[in-house]
Amino acid sequence: MLQDCNGNTNCLEECGKELRACLDTAFPNSTKLEFESDKINYMFSTIFFLSNRLTKAITGLSEIDKAIGNIVKEEKQSLDGSSDENKRNYENMKKELNDVLEKYF
Repeated sequence: MLQDCNGNTNCLEECGKELRACLDTAFPNSTKLEFESDKINYMFSTIFFLSNRLTKAITGLSEIDKAIGNIVKEEKQSLDGSSDENKRNYENMKKELNDVLEKYF
C-alpha cells in the first residue's frame, strides 16, 4: 500500500502500476478517440465530485464539533433531561446537530 512506502521509489512505482491497472479495469481502453476523451472527462468529473463531497463532509464535521464544544463549554452538567434547563439545553443541542446534518449531509 502507498502508506507503507515511506518514500521508497520502487514501492511508489509499484503502487502507481497497481493504480493504473485498476483504472484500466474500471475504464477499459476504447478503439475510438472520442470515447477516450469521454473517459478522461468522466474520471476528472468523478474526482471533482468526490473532492467536493469530502470538503462538504469535513466542513460539516467541524460544525458538529463546534456545536458540541459550545454545549459542553456552556453547560458542564448532564444533558439527561432531569431538569427543565437540561431539557432545554438538550433540545438546543439536538436542533443544532440536526441543522448541521441537514445542511452538510
